[in-house]
Amino acid sequence: MKRALTGFLFFVFLHSPAHSQNDLLPLNRDFLSAYDKFFNSPNSTVHTSIKPYLRTEIGGYIDSARNFLMVPAWRKKLGADTARDKKNAKLGVDALFSLEPGYSLSNGETKLVAEAGFSSHFDWKDKLSLNFIFLAGNSSFPGHRDSAIKYTDVVPGMGPAHTSKRGYAYQYLSAYLSYSPNKVFNFQLGQDKNFLGDGYRSLFLSDQAAAYPFLKLSAKVWKIKYMSLFALHADATAPTRLKEDYKKKFATIHYLSWNATKRLNISFFEAIVWQGPDSNRYRGFDVNYLNPVIFFRPVEYSLGSSDNAFLGFGFKAKLPLKSQLYGQLILDEFYLKEIKARKGWWANKQGFQLGLRLFDLFRIKNLEARGEFNYVRPYTYSHGSIQQNYGHMNQPLAHPMGANFMEGIGQLGYRYNNWFFEGKLIVALYGADSAGTNMGHDIFQSYTTRPYEYGHYTTQGMQYTLSVASVKIAYLVFPDINLQASVGVWSRSETPELSTLDKTLTNFVFFSLSTALWNTQSDY
Repeated sequence: MKRALTGFLFFVFLHSPAHSQNDLLPLNRDFLSAYDKFFNSPNSTVHTSIKPYLRTEIGGYIDSARNFLMVPAWRKKLGADTARDKKNAKLGVDALFSLEPGYSLSNGETKLVAEAGFSSHFDWKDKLSLNFIFLAGNSSFPGHRDSAIKYTDVVPGMGPAHTSKRGYAYQYLSAYLSYSPNKVFNFQLGQDKNFLGDGYRSLFLSDQAAAYPFLKLSAKVWKIKYMSLFALHADATAPTRLKEDYKKKFATIHYLSWNATKRLNISFFEAIVWQGPDSNRYRGFDVNYLNPVIFFRPVEYSLGSSDNAFLGFGFKAKLPLKSQLYGQLILDEFYLKEIKARKGWWANKQGFQLGLRLFDLFRIKNLEARGEFNYVRPYTYSHGSIQQNYGHMNQPLAHPMGANFMEGIGQLGYRYNNWFFEGKLIVALYGADSAGTNMGHDIFQSYTTRPYEYGHYTTQGMQYTLSVASVKIAYLVFPDINLQASVGVWSRSETPELSTLDKTLTNFVFFSLSTALWNTQSDY
């Protein structure tokens, strides 16, 4: 066993294949933070709100980030030599794993996240890239994560959970083909995650849910990048929670990012969700929604459809003093007459985000800070048909808290060579559903079960104050596979407005050694 473990670690530490310019960078905040500072330059034309990034789009920044991360010369050479490279084709394999033991200071319980798998990729010239990731986990989770898994039967961000002796067994599968025939177009087909926005959270599309099948078409012309995403999601709300009882649902998303000036980016978002076949009718992928042009809401109306449609607007402004202001506005329903009436109509379903990032704060190199506020009204993202809500596998596709909340995020990070320090505080106020009454927090309930038409307000229902504070110190061992060793502590509390209800508090210490290629979905 010891020899096998030694061989495994030797493979992980030494093998890092060269990548083509056509694959995608990992959707991991710590990994991408090394690039964000460079993207904030007025001379940068990268459309940062569309993630994951194509390596070809940020090629000029990769070397800067690698030098910034102090990658030694022998490591760069090794990364170039270990891939099987024959003429224009490259083939590589990496081991992936996550080992995170932790201890609860609140109840004395010991938890362990244990995941292992591999990734492989094949690249041809700078036009075609094939990537595959498989990960299997058998883990136990602290308090709120364990409760969420029991409620949804899904490990957040991963997939269906199956009870095991340790806690839960689960798998994660991601695969995609990326093809760029020229410098303008890119086509992607596979199963993976996407993220739209410049914030810590996204009100448009986040990586909170499990990977899903999709086809993505994008074009970059002049100062504009345009994306069409066609996706297949799963409604897992059946009482049995069995995979064979999942129902299909489809989504089409259009997104346009425009660099209006060197310092201002404006974006437009549009999405529509419709249900697939059920026991009453058959409906597959509606070809009418293959329309690649943004603002297809008229198509929906022409079909006499009651499908779930969204519109959104975003912006990012690169300000002086190495700062950045960004925001999003999401419209699920919008009736100006009802908004002006200020009577709290239930269908006033909107939300907004406003954030500020600071780089080289106080003129200290690599000291960064973020402040962000998110606000979403009750019943946003939900639908009359549960199958048509804006969710996948019992997880929201946008903000992890669903709806009926307001949230503030404060983040401070400092990077020195390959060392990284982060302190984070999240405080949220939300209104929970109670006693079978749908107050608009859970997007997986039908909005037809609302108790009344008017008098709705954000955080209505059983009001809770949620706070999550964390401190983490990490060392990036190998940037190519984002192998991190980290140690940290977090504290999470939920305090009800009613004194008759119990407050929950978890204080948790952890150590982690992980090839972190995605975000851990736990800070909510």
